[in-house]
Amino acid sequence: MPSPLRRWRPLIAAVAILLILGWYVRGSLDRPVIELVPSPQSGHIEIHENGDGSEALRWRKRPDRYPVATPRSLPTGKPTAPIPTIQKSPPPDESAEARRVRRERLARVKESFLHSWKGYKDHAWLHDEVAPLSQEPKNTFGGWAATLVDALDTLWIMGLKDEFAVAAKACEKIDFAFTTTPTINVFETTIRYLGGFMAAYEISDKKYHGLLDKAVEVGELLMGAFDTPNRLPISRWDWQR
Repeated sequence: MPSPLRRWRPLIAAVAILLILGWYVRGSLDRPVIELVPSPQSGHIEIHENGDGSEALRWRKRPDRYPVATPRSLPTGKPTAPIPTIQKSPPPDESAEARRVRRERLARVKESFLHSWKGYKDHAWLHDEVAPLSQEPKNTFGGWAATLVDALDTLWIMGLKDEFAVAAKACEKIDFAFTTTPTINVFETTIRYLGGFMAAYEISDKKYHGLLDKAVEVGELLMGAFDTPNRLPISRWDWQR
């Protein structure tokens, strides 16, 4: 005799398929329109040619199709409860042996990070990732130097201030006006780029204003994915359409 769950399995599968189809149709209808930028020199669509022979169309945002009628203001004042610290401090009664173990572990982690960081710098600078075996660069997150942006706050936390300065300067070369990626992963772009720039800007005492400029640039890009009737974002954004 089949179990109750097995009897309900076809119905559950059918409902899941209908939900997925409904989500897809809604996303297709609600995708915002992006205007391709005419080249000032030729009057045609501006095409960026990459080193591998591929091309990427440049774009700019158009006015919102579904503007927010009553935007909410940012909160003011100070938090009512203290914000807990992220970095754990050593206990005041830490023994010499515990201190030795902790510092050895810190050194091992830093050594591992520097190994990965050097591999990225040597083989995939300003690309998203480096393949660990072939050592070839890969662009899986829009081609906007995801590893570089991801590593900014880690560089600062580990005390690699010179490397941070070099990386922050390199971020100014990232141009979010074009990508060879046909669809933009809104979630990954938010956490890796927008979050990466904002975290690095905050943790470095707001001294690198180029990071804030890049955060604004990414934020403007991502807002296009929220231009839907209910202002919920499109998860896979067909930016060319």
